[in-house]
Amino acid sequence: MTIEEDQARFLRCIGEPTRLGILKLLAEGEKCVGEIASVLNKEQSLISHHLRALKECNIVKDEQEAQKVYYKLTDVRLARLIIDSEALMKELSLCKCQEVNYGREENQRSGEGQICPTS
Repeated sequence: MTIEEDQARFLRCIGEPTRLGILKLLAEGEKCVGEIASVLNKEQSLISHHLRALKECNIVKDEQEAQKVYYKLTDVRLARLIIDSEALMKELSLCKCQEVNYGREENQRSGEGQICPTS
């Protein structure tokens, strides 16, 4: 497998809104499933499902403490990635194909000026 294939697999693993929300919370520090579910307003079973997938990709790890299992990022650089990607989205308006302001109606009809090609 090439590094590009590994990167693509990694990005597919984190490229889901609930998983990004989980990673954003874990960038602040370790959390248990209940805390994550509460903050994201999602069912614990759904959060557990996503945490399992993130764990399989070695993005998060768990630690048993008494009755609770706490999750945290496997590497602090992952926190930086999540924070930086959010900043990039806000500052550069990346990948907002549906919201592109074409400026001229004829460009919109032709697709000219489209930022992210749809395939």
